[in-house]
Formats: sequence, structure tokens, C-alpha cells
Amino acid sequence: MSQEELKKVAPSARHDLDDAALGKYLQANSSIQGLKLPVKSTKIGYGQSNPTYFVDDAAGKRFILRKKPSGTIISLLHIKLIENFGLPKVFVLCMDPAVIGTAFYVMEFVKGRIITDPMLGELSPSDRRKAWFSMIETLAWMHSIDPDSIGLEGFGKKTDFYKRHCNTFARIEAQQAKVKDVKTGKELGRAHERYDEIIEYVRAHLPGDRYSIVHGDYKFDNVVLHPTEPRVIAILDWELSTIGHPLMDDVYVVGPFWNTQTSTGHPGGQSADSPYAPQNRAESGMPDPDELMDRYSEIVGFDPRKDNGGRDWEIAKVFHFVRGGTISHGIQARTISGQASSDFSHIYFENTKRSLNAALERVREQKELEQKGQQVKAKL
Repeated sequence: MSQEELKKVAPSARHDLDDAALGKYLQANSSIQGLKLPVKSTKIGYGQSNPTYFVDDAAGKRFILRKKPSGTIISLLHIKLIENFGLPKVFVLCMDPAVIGTAFYVMEFVKGRIITDPMLGELSPSDRRKAWFSMIETLAWMHSIDPDSIGLEGFGKKTDFYKRHCNTFARIEAQQAKVKDVKTGKELGRAHERYDEIIEYVRAHLPGDRYSIVHGDYKFDNVVLHPTEPRVIAILDWELSTIGHPLMDDVYVVGPFWNTQTSTGHPGGQSADSPYAPQNRAESGMPDPDELMDRYSEIVGFDPRKDNGGRDWEIAKVFHFVRGGTISHGIQARTISGQASSDFSHIYFENTKRSLNAALERVREQKELEQKGQQVKAKL
């Protein structure tokens, strides 16, 4: 998705909230001090889910409201994580759909920068490097916290993370394949003709157990940078968070360095003109991903690239692409069934096959090494 495309959809002038009902609820139930009615909401963002709004009161104070799409729920884990990390502060969690149609929460508006361009084009080369190290250090800090120590015991299983996710994604993909186009009646079909083979390979080589808080969607447009400095001051979008294997976040965050294309349509690290490409890093300011993981390892006390001789890292990369492809396949299903906007659906249609082809290629590479009796090594 280009910057011009992004400008067309964020923020939006569309209003689908009952501002009067929202204001009345906030005044009676939130911890916001000195709220002045009326409030005005403005929808922002370009995502396919988790609608987000600016909420401004009559005195000019700004807040952020996030609500779940109809038919879904907000997990108390997400709110507890936000509250424990302290940024941004949550003022109220409303589970009553009668107020604005779905459950929602309102949190403070953190003044800073949210960079939606994965190429970090608005940053200087020096600041790109510093911002990347702040990203990885923040992730390592989060992964170093014992979930039980902040009251998150019982919020997630600490074992069999990848096994459970393989089962979940295989089931979801099969369900999505049967979704019918509302216009033609034709089924969407499988995400990839060799999807089962890819999943079975991951199941046969599951990473060993580790556990931590997992964000689930840790990237630059889900953090807030300081208004003038290249450092992370807040983490947003905790909706996919859980207690799980830190490899999920580790592989995801450095994905731009080796993905052929980022999720928003920009060239990834394997494209010759990408600032993430090895030959362009000195000029663009992008660090080497091994530098980032070296720093991460210093903080957390282990090197995820070395677990099980490097195989765990490579399996996590395969699953990274399975996950991305399955999610894109799901957006295809929602689009053809009329449940999601088709404005940028072509990107997700392309990403489904691209992601799963990348997963299959990595499975092939590892099988070839196994046949030759060579050890699989983690590579960035």
C-alpha cells in the first residue's frame, strides 16, 4: 500500500459511533478527570479489523477508543497487558454492547509519531538505525518480564505453543477454503495446494518450549516513537497478545529484512531497491538484522538463533509465512463473503500465495540439507 493510498483512508470522516451515548458513559464510568461534553469521535486507521477512533472532548482533550468488530470480544488479557505496561493508560473497559454496539476501551492519547511506512522514509539514516535498536530493545525488555510476576498467571499455556497454533491455523484455513463468494457462489478454495505439506513439516520439527509475553503484531506502525527522538515510548495494538513462544515476535519483527515484500506492498529485504537489502544498508541506515538479534540476546539472556542448533529459528520462519498466508487467506474469505472492504483486497490476494510459496521454499531448503546430512543453520 503506497503512502498515497494510506492518505485516502486515514483518518476518516465517517462516524459510526453514538457520540452522545459514548460521552454519557465516559462521564459516568471512566477514570478520565475533567471530561467535558460533548465528545466527538473520528475513525482513523486503515486496518481490516479492530476499529480505532480519536475521541475529543469539548475542552480539546484527546483520547483513543478501540472497539472490536461485531461478534468478537475483547480479552481481559489485552487490557491487563496495557495496564501493566502503563503506556498508554486505560481509562475504561466497557463490555456492554448496548453503549456503542460492541465492547470497547478508551485509553490515553500518547503524543508521538506512528510510522506507517515500513521503509521508515521519514527518518534520517542515523535515526532509522537508532529506532530499530529501540524497537528490538523494547521487545527484549517485554520478553524478559515473567508473566506471573505481573499477575498474568493462568492467561495462557506455557508449553506446546507452535503445536497448538499449527492445529488452529490448519483448522481455520480449511474453514476459510469453504467460504463462498456472495456474487458467484464459488468456494474460495485452499490457500495453497501444498498447505498441508507445509503444516506437517512444522509439526514434525516443532521448536522447543520457551514462554514469554507475546505481542503478536510487533512492528513500527504498532508502536509510538517519541515526538523528536528515535525511541519507542509506547506499544499499541495488543489484541493478538498472549502468553507464548517469544520466537513468534522475534521472527516477525525482523521480517522486513528477508521478506520479499512487506505486508503493505513495499519491497522487502530481498528486493534490490529496498533500504533493507544488504547492499543498501550502509546508505539507508538500516542495521544488519544479526546486530539486532545480538542486542536482543544480550538483554534476554539467550540467543533464539541458536536453539536446537538453529533449526527452531528456521521452523519459526516457516510458520511466520504460514501465519501470514493464512491471515491473508482469511481476509480473502471475508472479502468475497461481503464482510470486509475490497479497497485493498488485491494486496491480500497476492500475499496469500507469496507468503505460502515462501514457506514452501524454506521447507524445501531444509529438506535438501537433511538429505545431504547437513545441519540446518539459522539465517537472517
